[in-house]
Amino acid sequence: MIDISVPSVGEVIRGRITELGISQTELAARVGEHFQTISAILNGKREATISLSVRIDEALDLPSGTIALAQTRYLVSKEISEKQTESMKEMRHIILEKIKANGGFWSYQGIPDSLDDDAVIEAALTHLDLEDLPLLSGIWSRAHIKRVWKERLVSQGKRMDVLNYILAVKLFRINNPDKYISRYAHAY
Repeated sequence: MIDISVPSVGEVIRGRITELGISQTELAARVGEHFQTISAILNGKREATISLSVRIDEALDLPSGTIALAQTRYLVSKEISEKQTESMKEMRHIILEKIKANGGFWSYQGIPDSLDDDAVIEAALTHLDLEDLPLLSGIWSRAHIKRVWKERLVSQGKRMDVLNYILAVKLFRINNPDKYISRYAHAY
């Protein structure tokens, strides 16, 4: 998941050629490159060399280093995003293994691959020890975890009262948990 606040080189160049009212073909001619090279850069299929990025800066009347810096920022953002994604997959696997070790997924042959995020969160809230629950926030936002809790556990009413009370107090730090739980038990 690439940080969408970091524009790709293609987005930077497209924005500028739109401002200037020139075409990709005209940009290619200005920088002395084949149209397909410029098209590949704009579509993220090729990186601009330093030399080419300097020529693009000049052709688009951009400050020196604009394209090279944009490309570097985007590549760094992409690398960080890929590492975060891999880390999240590892964290999810750890959570699933802990759920299994604590009696979850007893009706499955192994750990099901097709569990959606909400099902994993529900299983974790139901089967993990309180000290393991902070693992969830390494993947999902507190708001997402709380939403799943309210929709899937609080909504079950009396059957889950003790667990819901403990989660309300210890995990979500809710003042007056009885009132909160009773309000949401009927909302879903």
